[in-house]
Amino acid sequence: MPDGAVIDLLGQLIAFPSVSAGTNLPILHFIADHLARHGIASRLIPNEAGDKASLLATIGPTERPGIVLSAHTDVVPVAGQDWASEPFRADIRDGRLYGRGATDMKGFLAVVLAQVGAFTRAATATPVHLCFSYDEELGCLGAPDVVREVANLPVPPVLCIVGEPTGMKVARAHKGKFARRVTVTGRGGHSALLHRAANAVEAATEVASGLFALGRTLRATTDAAFEPPYASLHVGSLHGGSALNLVPDRATLEFEARTLPGTDIGALNAALDAILTEARARLHVQAPEADIVVETLSDYPGLDTQADSAALGFVSALADFREPPVTLAFGTEAGLYHAAGIATLVCGPGDIARAHKADEWIGLDELAAACRMMERLAARLSEPLDLTD
Repeated sequence: MPDGAVIDLLGQLIAFPSVSAGTNLPILHFIADHLARHGIASRLIPNEAGDKASLLATIGPTERPGIVLSAHTDVVPVAGQDWASEPFRADIRDGRLYGRGATDMKGFLAVVLAQVGAFTRAATATPVHLCFSYDEELGCLGAPDVVREVANLPVPPVLCIVGEPTGMKVARAHKGKFARRVTVTGRGGHSALLHRAANAVEAATEVASGLFALGRTLRATTDAAFEPPYASLHVGSLHGGSALNLVPDRATLEFEARTLPGTDIGALNAALDAILTEARARLHVQAPEADIVVETLSDYPGLDTQADSAALGFVSALADFREPPVTLAFGTEAGLYHAAGIATLVCGPGDIARAHKADEWIGLDELAAACRMMERLAARLSEPLDLTD
């Protein structure tokens, strides 16, 4: 069983309905107050609107290289889901703790916060940096600012552990992702005189067809460490038109790419631009005022930490994980830390298969295992951290 403090903290964290569509400031103020009671100062890094923020706090000597513990504070909505219990109230049944965010990823957050006192006492040689972000569920939108801040500390950290739910397995890699919205503006008209119009839906379907064809070519390059073992293109939505006898003057398409480590992103973007340029040119023949506009919805890099790195060995020892490292099918903020030059692994309690669903839960045994990992980390903080490969 985990310490009662962990269960209590997790219950309090779940009680904050920190859905990405709203503010996360109340849960951050709760965390800041918890840290302050242990004598730890923290600062908020707000978004442009000021209604959301990330939190950064350092425990221990700032003049030494340290370890980042990273988590996001936002959760996905519960609307339309059939829960057996109140989603924003922790409920313990049969060795499981239920509630929105229990596994993704307030369970890890509670474990870390429960260890703040131990970290404070132990961190005499190696500091711990707490980085808690917002809008991860919208495509890692809140992490770049806090990653930039921690990477630019006078003495940057040399290791980051992102506590996404991996079943306490140590993950060294995942794919990168970018998502875009394509808005097509054509020229409306009567379907009997379609030669005088420019059909936006037709142009959007041409773009979609090009994306499907490009996606098939990406499957020629494979990496068996991933599922699926290739980079992918996926069209998730296509909307346009209002009546059968009207030529639609507007259509919207959304797509995403999930890329393997080593994917030539420049070449992929050039191929995407060619698809859009061709479709735009065909539209212009019919209507010079027609256009295709692309908006980036999210964009984060993949993670690719070497399987023989000292960082991986260190985190595997903390987690008591004695198997080869795994790769993840889902993306995380880890790629951003990795891109900033910080060795990064993903390891945390819970199972991503339970996330985003009704009756999301985390096992009490999983929380206990994560507590043991943090206790092992605390025991290492009185020594300088050396991750020289």
